[in-house]
Amino acid sequence: MRASLVVLGSRGDVQPFIALGTTLKARGHEVTLATHADFETLVREAELDFVELPGSPRDFLAHPALAEALQQGASLFRAARKVPRPTTEHIRGLAAEVAKATAGADLVVNSILSRISFESDGSAPWGSVSWWPLNPTAQWPAMIAPQAGLGRIYNRVTHRVGGLLDWITIRGFRKDAQLPALPFGAPYGELGRDVPLLCPVTRSLFTEPSDWPELSRVTGYWFWDREWTPPQDLVDFMDAGTPPVTLSFGSIWPVHPPTETLDKVLAVVRSHGRRLVLVGGGPATVPEDVFRIDDVHYPWLLPRSSVVIHHGGCNTTGEALRSGRPQVVVPTFADSPFWAARVHALGVAAKPIPFQKFTLDRLDEALGDALGDENIRRTAHDIGEYVRAEQGTEKAAEILEEWVQRWRTRKGMGVTA
Repeated sequence: MRASLVVLGSRGDVQPFIALGTTLKARGHEVTLATHADFETLVREAELDFVELPGSPRDFLAHPALAEALQQGASLFRAARKVPRPTTEHIRGLAAEVAKATAGADLVVNSILSRISFESDGSAPWGSVSWWPLNPTAQWPAMIAPQAGLGRIYNRVTHRVGGLLDWITIRGFRKDAQLPALPFGAPYGELGRDVPLLCPVTRSLFTEPSDWPELSRVTGYWFWDREWTPPQDLVDFMDAGTPPVTLSFGSIWPVHPPTETLDKVLAVVRSHGRRLVLVGGGPATVPEDVFRIDDVHYPWLLPRSSVVIHHGGCNTTGEALRSGRPQVVVPTFADSPFWAARVHALGVAAKPIPFQKFTLDRLDEALGDALGDENIRRTAHDIGEYVRAEQGTEKAAEILEEWVQRWRTRKGMGVTA
């Protein structure tokens, strides 16, 4: 089977697709991964075929207008209005490259963001991936809504409003891409009903509610366990004393002033008698009790840390959960407030600190809880064991293989490997 995986976004979006691709390849399939040039090295490191899609996540995440918007609140829609929209030429070029990347495939798998640029021609089965529970349900509110316990009617209404906002956000993009409009008020309505919709997060956070459609599935996280050898100076730093705190704001680092952020975090970390590992951001020059590294394998680093401070991206949250270490989450926008609230409710993280309220006092309180609360440490350890046992990419591969077989049977095409 020739599988085309299409994903737009940050490394946190792309790396799980690499994990899925390596699993599909190990099961005997040919895999092409289409994404931004920023991630070509990682895709080729995994020995997957690479197709470049135009644009870069930095066009949005590193734009000065994003930081300005986030200072006013965590609204994804405000942020999208502040940052200049891609040109019509860029949008049409992206849709054309997605079409080329998926032509001739036996299976297409796209993320929610890249779904907007994709239109099936009916020649192959396809499915999508959402980093949060997307299908409407009475069991919980939509991801973008206040996670208030106001009952089933409230929950249903938030999903309707969320669907309408999604439609408003993407309708112009689809028009500029010269693609058919998606259904009014429910642009992702076919996902989980007509085609698979996979949610690659741990089932310790939630499982499929009874009112979800059959093809909407929670698989467990998709982890890529790459071949990686830590530099000796990092090994020496980790072994030099009490386990340090790790700070990683991932793709959202551009909205954090480098020196100011390090000074603030380091002051609190030092007050608790710890050192700091700084991943992927901050100033170029750091003090002796800070180790700065740009590319690190989280399964090596995070379990050796005392606490993980992060931004609440879906897959960074997954790596922190897998590590079994307590967390402090500083959510910014999009799905990060949702995940920050979830891991706090799960009992593995201190109370979240929203980006707009990221102060010394709040960080001091949260880090103190993460370091000193035995219940948080014990729960984080237990959840880590659960997450490590899930094998989400294998589950996802099985679901997709079964879907291809069902699709081919329905089309009267027979089944091929």
